[in-house]
Amino acid sequence: MRELLTEMKDTSDLMVDLAYAALLYESKELANLVHQLESKMDELMYTIRIMAAVAARNVKEAHKITGILQVASSAEAISNATGDMADLISMKMGIHPVIKDALRAADEKIVKLKISPGSNLDGKSLREIKLPSSIGVWVLAIKRNGEWVAPIRKDAQLQAEDELVVKGPLYGIRIIHEMAGAKFEPFTAETRLKKLRNEMAKMRDLSDIAVDLAYSSLMLGSTEVAEEVREIEEAFNKFNYQTWLDTLKIAAEEKKNIAKLNSVLQMARYMESITDAADSIVDVVIRKIELHPVFAKALSESLEKICRVKIAAGSRFAGKTLEKLNLWGTIGVYVLVIKRGNKHIITPGGNVKLKADDIVTVRGSFEGIEKFQKEACTICELSGATT
Repeated sequence: MRELLTEMKDTSDLMVDLAYAALLYESKELANLVHQLESKMDELMYTIRIMAAVAARNVKEAHKITGILQVASSAEAISNATGDMADLISMKMGIHPVIKDALRAADEKIVKLKISPGSNLDGKSLREIKLPSSIGVWVLAIKRNGEWVAPIRKDAQLQAEDELVVKGPLYGIRIIHEMAGAKFEPFTAETRLKKLRNEMAKMRDLSDIAVDLAYSSLMLGSTEVAEEVREIEEAFNKFNYQTWLDTLKIAAEEKKNIAKLNSVLQMARYMESITDAADSIVDVVIRKIELHPVFAKALSESLEKICRVKIAAGSRFAGKTLEKLNLWGTIGVYVLVIKRGNKHIITPGGNVKLKADDIVTVRGSFEGIEKFQKEACTICELSGATT
């Protein structure tokens, strides 16, 4: 069950990113890959229900298993939403340019690139180059011999002519283009619908953060972090309402591209489903449902880690802005929330300065989390984030 839960979390996370990539490039091949992963999730969910039924030997065990099933169902809901996103491609509805603009404007970038012969990536293994901890970039899928493959093993070897789908901050995206010998294309807007673009970009960032913090609340056993997810959901709902309103206004004014504008509303609905799934996860924490020990173990073995760290006065982080620290590019972690006294700074911008005694929730690779912990000069509050 531990292995199943780990695989479900990682697969649902991967599906979200690949669904966004499919929409960004209107790629039927990537959409098909998402559907393949969705079928895999269905099988995992079926198996985990059977195993949960077998594991519940008494009423006490049944209560603990209930929490696992609720979280697993939430992961399944996320995968279903991403499958619906991919359907926008297969249904030939037409992806409105503002969706692509929103995905480009989001904090975390997703791009497709090809490895040139003789480049710094040609012939290197992912384990060797350590992209997540060095520049904050993750390889999501590899296309080789005309076929996309995901998920990718850590020991996978890259080759010339491989096509990659990667995600990461702008800084890291620029670097991996250089490493691959690929031309970097600036993230330019295709439409003038700036307000709608920014609303949807914010919705994407908020939904991603809600899921990250939801798992974090479980790992930390923190009702406080769980309540943060509820606050994020409220913020998301405001953007969601405004997105629907603005889309309908545009449709009424322009009286054209109605089918493509429908894709905007569908996209908003799918992101709402992802955020609702995050809320379902934190419901387990808020209602104080006792979790089976296997669940915490499962999360500790997933590909990405979430950790809560207190910044010490002697840390090199204290007194510096996030832009100057460039944590994604130099360490491989992304700051989700900063708690300063009774105040919570959600999705802090580059101008935010870290201070001593700040409690920072970060997400990143195992190596990146480990580096961040050491340099913050404190002990991570997350059990399972270290060996």
